[in-house]
Amino acid sequence: MSATLGLETLDRTVYRMMLDRPALGVAELAAELAITPDGIHACLDRLFALQLVQTSFEAPSRFTVVDPVLGVKRLLDQQHDELLRRQHQMASSHQALVRILAGSGGPAQRADGVERLAGPDAVRRRLERLALEARIEILTFLADVPRPSAALRAARESDALALRRGVAIRTVGPDSIRDDATAVEHTRALVAQGGQVRTVAALPTQLVVVDRTYALVPMDPADSGKGALHLSAPGVLAPLLALFERVWGAATPLGGDPAGTRQVPSEQERALLTLLAEGHTDESAAVQLHISARTARRIMASLNERLGARSRFEAGLRAARLGWI
Repeated sequence: MSATLGLETLDRTVYRMMLDRPALGVAELAAELAITPDGIHACLDRLFALQLVQTSFEAPSRFTVVDPVLGVKRLLDQQHDELLRRQHQMASSHQALVRILAGSGGPAQRADGVERLAGPDAVRRRLERLALEARIEILTFLADVPRPSAALRAARESDALALRRGVAIRTVGPDSIRDDATAVEHTRALVAQGGQVRTVAALPTQLVVVDRTYALVPMDPADSGKGALHLSAPGVLAPLLALFERVWGAATPLGGDPAGTRQVPSEQERALLTLLAEGHTDESAAVQLHISARTARRIMASLNERLGARSRFEAGLRAARLGWI
C-alpha cells in the first residue's frame, strides 16, 4: 500500500516516528535511525512534496506531520490526478498516431464529400476511428444494439472513452428497445456514464454524426449490411443535423413515459413559442401569426400544460431544452 502511494520504507518510518513523538527533531531522528541528518532532510523533503508533513506554526524551522487521514486522502488525490493526466496523455498519443498512420488529420475525404464504406467491418472501423477522434459530440439514431458480446463490449468501451474526454453523447432509439433486455442494459450503461438516451415510436434512418462535421448513413436503408456512406459536405450535414434535433426534441428520455407526453409541437405552436421568447406579447405575437390574441393565449395555455410549466418563462426554458425552439 505504501509503495503504491509513493512512500519509501524510510519515509514511512520517519512519518510514524514524527506522529508518535512530535518533539523529535532532525538530529534526534537521525540518531534514532542511525542515519545522517542529510538523509533525514531528504526524507522530509519527500514527505513535504507528498503533503504528509508541513511547516510548524509554533516553530517555522521545524516540520510537523499532517493528520494521517488527511494525509492519505491527499496522497490518493495526487495518485488519481496523475492517473488522469497519464490517461489523457496516452489518449492524445494514440489519436496522433492514428492520424499519422492514416496520412491525414481526419477520415479520408472525397471532393464531393461522399465516401463509400463497403461491408459491416469497414463501417465498424470508421465508427471506432470517429469516436476516437471526436472532440465535441456524437449524435446517433440507434436502430438496434450490436448482439455479439465482442461488438457490444467494443461499443461500450468506445463510448466510455469519449465521455471521459468530455464528448457529449446523445442517442435516440426506437421505443421497442425498452422491451429488449440487452438493449436496455446497453443504453442504461451509457446513461450511467453520462450519455443521454431517448426513444421515439420509429426512426427515419440509422445515423451517426460526429462533431457536426462527419456523418454515416446506410448505403441501403433496407440492408445495413451493405455498408454506409461517410458524408462530410456541409450542405448534406445541415439537413441531417436538423432532422436529429427535430427527432430528439420529440423523443422521450429513457426511463420516462414512451406514450409521448411531450408531443411534437405544430409549426404554429413553434412559431408562437419563438415569438414569445423574443419578447412579443400575446397580442403582438397574434398579429404576426394572423390569429386572435384569445387564440394565442389558448395555444400558450395548452403548451404550458404539456410542458408542465407554471409560467411563460419556464415554458420557454423547457421548450428550448426539448429543441422546440
